Amino acid sequence: MARRETAARRYAEAAFQMGKQDGNLDAWERDLQLLSAMLDNHELRRLMEHPAVAFAGKERVLRAVAGAAVTDDALSLVLLMIRRGRPGAIERMVEHFGELLRRERGIALAEVRTALPLDDEQRQELATRLAQLAGEQIEMNEVVDEALIGGISVRIGDRLYDASVRNRLERLRGRLTAV
Repeated sequence: MARRETAARRYAEAAFQMGKQDGNLDAWERDLQLLSAMLDNHELRRLMEHPAVAFAGKERVLRAVAGAAVTDDALSLVLLMIRRGRPGAIERMVEHFGELLRRERGIALAEVRTALPLDDEQRQELATRLAQLAGEQIEMNEVVDEALIGGISVRIGDRLYDASVRNRLERLRGRLTAV
């Protein structure tokens, strides 16, 4: 697993440097996300990961599926990963690329967990407050987690802000059992 993570990071950094040098980071982002979405197809993924299928066949199929929708650079990078036996690292590579791009743009990713879905007004207010707290723009990834019972839990990088009912109950239980 660590090998896959390291490979994903290296490929993402290479793609990011190429995109930055050429001034087309947006195109790289779009193309890598599109290729990742294509590889989410179970049958296509199985084909790309199957060791008995020759690389030429995998390349032919992926080029046909991608067509003119993606640039040759992004497609070549994904094909290189497949050729080197790392198709399972493609999804993490795209995630790492997104992290590098957000960092370049001064955007922090916030994972927001709530017991119930947020409405648009709550979402906007939360995004504003988190941007003030983090000191940078915020991109929110929302997750509904009924186990929170109520409240909210937010992770921005390695910082965790937990105002969930579950967390409050756990702290109360800890204080009561410590007595």
